[in-house]
Amino acid sequence: MTALGEERTTMELRDRAPTETSDRQLPREVPPRVAIAFDQLTDPEQAAVLAALQALERDGAQALSPAAGALRLEGPEPLYVLRPAPDVRVIVRAGAEPPIEVMDIVRPAALRNFAHAT
Repeated sequence: MTALGEERTTMELRDRAPTETSDRQLPREVPPRVAIAFDQLTDPEQAAVLAALQALERDGAQALSPAAGALRLEGPEPLYVLRPAPDVRVIVRAGAEPPIEVMDIVRPAALRNFAHAT
């Protein structure tokens, strides 16, 4: 359980196209909604999400810079939005120490709906 009282499940997010340099498996503890959202993505979107998460794994907080395309969300928590594909956003929490947590995978339309609801 996290500080927010939410369960975490260990899941493997897999790319269906292994490469010579990596088996492209990224084991992570993620909320079940992340695994469900990942499964709803198209194959190219899944590959893009995995590439973004692998960059985070490899480069750490440097992958969260504006130059890398990450956007810090307003508020006290260190939350960032990644844009791995045109219609996919990955929300991650990056504290002072690793690991970086994947909080959610959403489509921009869902974010717009939440923004209008508040």
